[in-house]
This record gives sequence, C-alpha cells and structure tokens, in this order.
Amino acid sequence: MAIAPRRSRFMSTLTQRVSWALTLIAALLVIIMGGLAYVAFARMEDEMVNAMLVSYARNPTLLPDSAYDRSEALGAELDSYWFLPGQTLDNLPEFARVSEPGIYEFHLGSDTWHVLRQDKEQGQLYLVYRATPHEDRVREFGLILLLIGSATILLVFLLGRRVARHAVAPMLTLSRHLENWAPGRSGLPEHQDDEAGRLIRAFNRMQEQVEELLTHEREFAANLGHELRTGLTAIRSDCELLLLQLPEGPQQQRLQRMMVHADAVTASLDAAESLAYTAERHVREVEVHELAQQTWQAVALLDADSQQVRWSNLVPDHLHYTLDPYALSMLLRILMRNAIDHAAPCKLQLSWIAPSVLALQDDGPGIAKQDQILIFERHFSQGKQLTTGLREEGHRGIGLALARQLALAQGWSLSVQSGPNGKGCVFKLDLDPS
Repeated sequence: MAIAPRRSRFMSTLTQRVSWALTLIAALLVIIMGGLAYVAFARMEDEMVNAMLVSYARNPTLLPDSAYDRSEALGAELDSYWFLPGQTLDNLPEFARVSEPGIYEFHLGSDTWHVLRQDKEQGQLYLVYRATPHEDRVREFGLILLLIGSATILLVFLLGRRVARHAVAPMLTLSRHLENWAPGRSGLPEHQDDEAGRLIRAFNRMQEQVEELLTHEREFAANLGHELRTGLTAIRSDCELLLLQLPEGPQQQRLQRMMVHADAVTASLDAAESLAYTAERHVREVEVHELAQQTWQAVALLDADSQQVRWSNLVPDHLHYTLDPYALSMLLRILMRNAIDHAAPCKLQLSWIAPSVLALQDDGPGIAKQDQILIFERHFSQGKQLTTGLREEGHRGIGLALARQLALAQGWSLSVQSGPNGKGCVFKLDLDPS
C-alpha cells in the first residue's frame, strides 16, 4: 500500500499555501524587474564611458603640433597616446595595443579598462580609460536593488498572510457551521486537516447524515407500508368471507365498499413507494472514472479503516455514460463501505465490462453461496468477522438493500457472485440490463 507523502508544516494549511503563492509571484516579478534594471544600468554606464571617449577623441587639442610622439594624462582615470605613422608603441600598455580601430573593453584583475583607437592622417590616437569606478557604482546599484527586493518580498509575504486569511475566512466560517450541524470526530489524517480538508470533511459528514436519514425514512416507510398492507389484506379477506355468508342487502354493500376502500389504500401505498424511487432524475453525461475516484476519496476521508483497503480504479479514462451521477455515487458509496466493513484488509478493484457493467471486486473473506440470495434483503447481515468469531454490533444490513432499491429505481441491475477461485466477491452493476 502506497504511503502518501507528508506535507511540509510550512505548507500545511490553505492560508499558508495562498500566502506562499503570492510571495513567490511577487519574488518572481521583483527578480525580473531588478535584473532588467541592473542590466540597463550596467549598459548605460558602459555607453556613457564610450560616448565620453568618442567626445575626447574629437578634441583638436589632442592632435600633435609637430612630428613627435605625445602622451599625457587627461584626468585621474584617462590617458591619451599619439603615435606617428610607423612609430613603435613602446610606452602604450600591452593590453591596449589593439590591431583595428574601435572601442574595446578589458577586464584585468579587479580593474576594467576601455580603450579607443582612432586612425588619423597625422597618426594613431589611443585613449585608455580606467572604468573601475563605474563598475563599482554598478555593483553598488545591484546591492541596493537586492536590499530593496528583499524588503519588498518580505512586505509582500506579510501582506499575503493577511490577504490569505481574509480570502479563506468564508471557507472557515462555512466549515464551522457544517461541523456544528454534523458533529463528529474527523477521520482525516493529520496532514490533511487544513481548511480545504475541514470543508470536505464537513460536507461528507453532512452527506453521511443525510443518507442515513434517508435510509431510516425509507426503512420506516417500508415497514409501515408492510404493516398497513398486512392489516388491509386481513380486512379484505374477512370481508370476502362475510360476503359469502351474508344474504344480499345493505350489509353486503357496506362490505363491498370496505373492500373498495382497502384496495384504494393499498394502491395509494404502492404509488407512494413507486414515486419515492422514481423521482425526477438529474441525468447527464458523466465521466465514470473520475466520478468513481471522487467517490472513493470521499469515503476514504471519513473512514479510518479504508487504510486497510488497497483501492484500484481500472475504469478506462474518458469513459462517458449518461446517467444520474448522484445515484451512481450513492450506490458506489454503499458498496465501498460494505467492502471496508466486511472485507478489509483486502484489495478493492473497480473495472468496466463492456458494454455497460461496472464490477467492484474484492479479495476478502467473500460471501457464502447460501447468503448471496439474501444479501440484498432488509436486516440481513453477515456481520463483520472478528478474531473471536463473534459478529460486530451496529451492522444492521440496510445498506445493500438500499443499493438494490436505488439500482431498480434507476433501471439498473445489481447482483453479487463469488470471486475467482471462490475468493472474495464481485458486485456487478449493469447500467443497461435491457
């Protein structure tokens, strides 16, 4: 059985995940904008130095007054060198002896140098500029950007936590209301006990209680109907016997009216029961694989014993079928809970048998052949086999009966049989038995 990875405590709640997401988005924007600003500033410094060298090269005072070499310092960082045609470059630094006219950049140790060479009629002009102070300013600018960016990301993180708390607050309020309406202990693992998990847990508990109430209501209605039919059948039988014994007259007419009314009450009971299971259906096209997976996740969240079941969904992806998704989900819930209660620990596998059959198979203890006929009857239960051989209390055997009624109401067919080699059992739901 695969073990789910434990979520980091820094990302354990929806509030933290939202705040971290906002922070990461802000950090990405800050990095991009800061990087662009740094590159633009560095390029601007280089272009400014190159423009300064070109401007100095146009200065006529740098041209020689007579035919002799000349070099002089034009500032703390700028030196000029003039060489007549054919003259050797003896006093020119080695790195500045470029072969073609133009502007060049050199990085020597911790220093950065810009060199301009221009060829004129009188000779060659070299301007050598030490641009290290400009590079220092670029690095200082980068450090300032880093500090500003870090402060911005920290501020966004703090603001993001406030925004996330406000965004998640309605979900938490709804979860608290649902938990108050459907109290009970959570079956969620600790790492899933976040805001989204609490909401899912509360909704599932509400659905559990609604389904349980519906089950009790249908059970009560069925039992009441059975008792009423028994009494009405006895009344009708007595009326028929009295009709045979009494002579014709007003008394026979009264007995006949009693029989008509008894038949009317019985017909009304049949119509009401039929209406209860043939209510308006919300039929639509459903992706069966996804619906089954969501149903199992909902069941597993609320039942700690589901960890003993190795779930496998072999229904083909993108298999679509037109049906009532709520009815199918409720029926699968009943069958899955039945497997958890009676077959765990086991492997539970859902597969598709063309053209219209869903097969839910487990490799648990299975169902005896003599019990397979009665498994869908009310109040019949195998119980949960314990190590002492006793049956566990609390399993009343209503779920599979309800599953059969749901299937019949939808026009489906639900059956059970033993698994391969007599191990486990297979519930088959035929969505189109015709």
